[in-house]
Amino acid sequence: MPKRNAAAAVGLVLGCLGVASYFAFVVPVLSPQWPALRETPLLNAAIVAAGLLLSARGVRGALGRRPTHRGRRLAPLLAGVNLACAVFFAWYLFDFSSRMPDASATAPGVGAVAPDIALTDQRGAPLRLADLRGRNVLLVFYRGFW
Repeated sequence: MPKRNAAAAVGLVLGCLGVASYFAFVVPVLSPQWPALRETPLLNAAIVAAGLLLSARGVRGALGRRPTHRGRRLAPLLAGVNLACAVFFAWYLFDFSSRMPDASATAPGVGAVAPDIALTDQRGAPLRLADLRGRNVLLVFYRGFW
């Protein structure tokens, strides 16, 4: 890759890293402990912005002296892909996420009667939560592997 396209390439990598790290690391790993990181991803937005600035610098460097020279199309192409990733990220954060239904609005409150559910026990027999009414019950919902 020519040196004049290096800034645009690094900018694209930074931009994609900022977007991908939000979905791969912030949402599933850090959201339970710090929900503010999911709601206001300042670090990810800063990484994406740094990537856009580097892409703009790469385009300026590639097209600055002689725009008719061969091989000067890659930097604008990389910058365009980076800009598309940044626009997707902004759309997801500020438009799409705000229209998601709030699951906590329909969830039972603390101290409320839990809705009746039916599961199978370790022997395969059906067990309903209503059958255990009046006893102390601990419900554990675990998504992973035991």
